[in-house]
Amino acid sequence: MKKILTGMMFLIAALSAFVCAEESKQTVIPIKSERQLFLDDQWLISSMENVQILVHQPVRKELSDIRNRAWEGAGSKFHTVLYDPIQKIYLMYYVATPGENITPWHTKNMYACFMQSKDGIHWTYRPLHLVEWGGSKENNIIVSHVMNFNPFLDANPKSLPQERFKAVSNGTSGCMVVWTSADGIHWTAKNEGKPVYAPKTPNAFDSQNVAFWSITEKKYVLYYRAWDPRGFRSAERAVSDDFIHWTKEKMINVPDADLPKTDHGEFYTNQIQPYYRAPQIYIGFPARYNDNKTTESFKLLPEQEERKIRMKVNPRFGTVTPDSIFFASRDGYNFKSSNDVFLAPGLKTLYNWGYGDNYIGHGIVETDSPEEDEGRELSFYATESSFTGYDLRCRRYALRIDGIASLHAKTKPGIVATQPLTFTGKELSLNIATSGFGSAYVEICDLKGNPIPGFSKKECDIIYGDSLDRRVSWKGSKDLSPISGKPVILKFYLCEADLYSLIFE
Repeated sequence: MKKILTGMMFLIAALSAFVCAEESKQTVIPIKSERQLFLDDQWLISSMENVQILVHQPVRKELSDIRNRAWEGAGSKFHTVLYDPIQKIYLMYYVATPGENITPWHTKNMYACFMQSKDGIHWTYRPLHLVEWGGSKENNIIVSHVMNFNPFLDANPKSLPQERFKAVSNGTSGCMVVWTSADGIHWTAKNEGKPVYAPKTPNAFDSQNVAFWSITEKKYVLYYRAWDPRGFRSAERAVSDDFIHWTKEKMINVPDADLPKTDHGEFYTNQIQPYYRAPQIYIGFPARYNDNKTTESFKLLPEQEERKIRMKVNPRFGTVTPDSIFFASRDGYNFKSSNDVFLAPGLKTLYNWGYGDNYIGHGIVETDSPEEDEGRELSFYATESSFTGYDLRCRRYALRIDGIASLHAKTKPGIVATQPLTFTGKELSLNIATSGFGSAYVEICDLKGNPIPGFSKKECDIIYGDSLDRRVSWKGSKDLSPISGKPVILKFYLCEADLYSLIFE
């Protein structure tokens, strides 16, 4: 009998060792105390049942400005919006192009302009007296002769105060000039105004090009227009340690199923940026270049007379109907498309079915909602009425905080399980919204999927309501200290609910 018991004990020990060995093979994601958004489908998520990733379209809000000043015009474009926490103001930059409909494009006829706002909703034009145009400096021009000009606030801790703002612009064809500023208004070209980077990639910089300091990569990152070798508009990436010397890397990559096609779905802009509440995630809002040519539906589009004028210059100026999508990346190279439109032209067709419309500006900012008791929201800024006459319109759009996409469950209850992960922190905070009928529960499991005692679904206090910071509790306790740093799997039980993000505080 002793031999049998000893043999059984040995077998149990061996099986336990095998299970532990198998568990150790699982990849465990260290999310630390970084906010996690549900922008792609398989990085953090292991399985979903009756749940989908839902992309939320921004809500159309008020006009921010009409570009109808003498030095501006129908071709004005390429917006950038920033919030400066030191000056406590919002800053808007854009490229102005005088003239109506399609004026022949040439860098000498393009000017970078500036506006500001105290709230991101009401924008103020004021003469800056920096650059002469038409015999006067009564204008808001900050830099002349640039086809694109894209500033950013430098998050590099080693950045000099007089270079707190940085910007990239096109030089001659296919190259880049860089700029610095202390206040975002008065700019100095670095390297004596000579180009610092020329990648020799077809059509390089022929659009809005963006740069930023990456907190996670600890370097400057640049994304610029380039033609993919397969023959469509896309974006290429370069990096720099000092903002002067740049190293060309490679084209961004999207899954084959999401690849743009020639003349349809090509990425006219990229608008890539770190998401400010989760800077380890890069998000982008590319304007898609869609050209269905002269179909029967084309004949039903608005502004037919204006289109005819534009088509005398180039047929595509009349037939292209842009919109914008959303994509995200966790490594800066591989971008997962939302596989759904983010900003569609919409039913109000007079101003948003033309060439140059629905371009989302670079930079999303957090603003107060003008609606009573609505709190804070994300603000986006997009173009409309491009090339329809003498002016261009800039409009604000809004979403809830972290509201780009969510784990969405309908009335039929759903379950989401994460990949194995470790976290640091003592409490779990959810950005979540349910209906009055809806609910959510969180269960924390070991690597075999078994609920950890004290953190099961049955012990989780029911979650319902709408909150950007809903702390999860189990039998009244929020304390996660006993399992902090240990590999776990999270399970979310959702019914008529949207889970936008989570963070361990």
